[in-house]
Amino acid sequence: MTRGYLLLKFFHVLIAILALGTSAGLGIVLEFYGSHPNHGPFVLRAIGRIVAFFVIPGYVLMLVTGLFMVNMAWPFTTSWIQAAMVLWAVGLAGLVIFLAVLRSQLRLLETQGPTIAAYQRVSLLHLMVFKPGV
Repeated sequence: MTRGYLLLKFFHVLIAILALGTSAGLGIVLEFYGSHPNHGPFVLRAIGRIVAFFVIPGYVLMLVTGLFMVNMAWPFTTSWIQAAMVLWAVGLAGLVIFLAVLRSQLRLLETQGPTIAAYQRVSLLHLMVFKPGV
């Protein structure tokens, strides 16, 4: 393997760790502080910014670096590469769902507060989808 490939692979793995690790950490922060009556809106907005400026670019860079590595050394027909592409798409779908839930939570929290049933249902949806305690 060439030095360029290994350097690209290093950045690909580093980006994956940072983007996916941040995503997992944000779910935990959301569950601990997202319903706080005073700090909840700030936490939800901060999570949204972190996702927009760090996690989403990380997912995009993961795809780009992965495609460059495939182009350098592997055929697209390799089964593990196809499986990785499916996993990337599933992760992106999960991120889109997370952002939709986050947006709903912020809107409800700012307009009606954390104790209303609608906010609790949106939070429950987040728990059912991401299962942060499991």
